Amino acid sequence: MKIIIDTYGADDGIKVPIEGTIEALKEKDFLPVFSGDKEKIEKIIDGRIKSYEIIDGKEKIENNEDPVKAIRRKKDSSLVKAFNKLNEDGYDGLVSSGSTGAILASGLFISGRIKGIKRACIATSLPTYENQTLLLDTGANMDCKAEFLKEFAIMGSVFAKNVLHIENPTVSLLNVGTEEHKGNKLAKETYQLLKESSINFVGNIEARDLFTGKTNIIIADGFDGNIAIKTAEGVISLFSKEIKDSIYKSFSTKIGGALLKKSLKNNLSKYNSDTIGGAPLLGVNQYVYKAHGNSNSKAFSSAILGLIDYINTNTIEKIKGELE
Repeated sequence: MKIIIDTYGADDGIKVPIEGTIEALKEKDFLPVFSGDKEKIEKIIDGRIKSYEIIDGKEKIENNEDPVKAIRRKKDSSLVKAFNKLNEDGYDGLVSSGSTGAILASGLFISGRIKGIKRACIATSLPTYENQTLLLDTGANMDCKAEFLKEFAIMGSVFAKNVLHIENPTVSLLNVGTEEHKGNKLAKETYQLLKESSINFVGNIEARDLFTGKTNIIIADGFDGNIAIKTAEGVISLFSKEIKDSIYKSFSTKIGGALLKKSLKNNLSKYNSDTIGGAPLLGVNQYVYKAHGNSNSKAFSSAILGLIDYINTNTIEKIKGELE
């Protein structure tokens, strides 16, 4: 399996994707194909990877650039070159921690949309008390129509069946209340579309239940979904810091903390974004994974391993079959 790794985009530089690749190679066998500055990549690898390929692309698409204009203007960028290479035979998937907008635009204009899909979306796995829940979209589409959200629900259902192995996944709509009449115009229109579809739609869900496991799939536009996930990440980070500060507050709390350390570590580890690493871009004709911009090497390794699992499920082909 050939996995293309965009080396630009991580907040801490190109070393993160390369170190993450080295970690991932300890878990699974694949041929890494690095896209970026050839000389810098080879210097960091320094003989630690036996077999690999390099796509020499020295330009970087920044987060503050207009995505569509950037991918058209920066043909020599690591991301554009990576997507073009992905369209060639023999290349299986791509992972990047770069600009979400540029990844989406490249997916739509270079890889192309799946026939019957109007908008691609990012599906983020949420660790919950009982099982995993998918939240989509989490940032690819800021403005949506009800028909787009219905497509997200279809793709999320196929992904949940094949990747999460859930037989008949439940679908909920992120809203300000659970009652059918709640929400803005988009929420109300989407509710009716989902209610009338063959999807296992179980109604609205509030943001307070993101991590309770009440449903398998939560649908939102990219604006609301991104705010929800980043708010949750911030609260979890703050909560973890508060626990740590409480444990080290005094000698007696340190003793109690030592007794609870193993249990706390096991319970809280599933809420660490490093173990998930990233999320698939659903709706395009190629297997693409979006890693977090603030990824460390462990998170990037998790993203690569997640992409490989995603490829092995043939989800794209199954989404096409569902639409047909």
